[in-house]
Amino acid sequence: MQKVPPKPVIRLARRDELDSVAALVANAFAPFKKELSPHLFEPYLKDAQDLAGRWGEANVIVVERKGRFLGTVTYYADATREGMSWPSGLAGLRTLAVAPSVQGRGYGRMLCEWCIMRARQQGAAGLALHTAAFMSSACKLYERLGFQRCGTHDLFASEVLGIDQNLGDQKIIAYLLKLR
Repeated sequence: MQKVPPKPVIRLARRDELDSVAALVANAFAPFKKELSPHLFEPYLKDAQDLAGRWGEANVIVVERKGRFLGTVTYYADATREGMSWPSGLAGLRTLAVAPSVQGRGYGRMLCEWCIMRARQQGAAGLALHTAAFMSSACKLYERLGFQRCGTHDLFASEVLGIDQNLGDQKIIAYLLKLR
């Protein structure tokens, strides 16, 4: 009889796990280093790993199997708390990251579906997020889940990260999934 591996569990991260979750984010985002110049990549990665900085504003969610973190996402019940110019009434997600060794196996989708379910439960009008066009796998995932581009909420990395746009910039594209 073949052993069935344990199902992954999606849960809230504990504060004492944030360093491990931040390490997962660093590993998942490492390939983006070749897509962005150092003056953009370093502050972007630092911001993405600042889970403790958003602890009181959002929920850090993990998918875990056998004590190993496979992925993470940050969920904002109120997207205005993220500071990315979303109007009230929306929930938000950010920093979707999946461990490189298990990418392509549906863990990112599971985390997004958890956020969609949570946003629906709370009665949010929609679920909002920002990403970048070079994150093509993530963009395809969001589009398969029904998210639509929302160009009126696009931003630039210089605005979000507080860096000099004259050194070069990166457009941060917005997506919205309308829930009602």
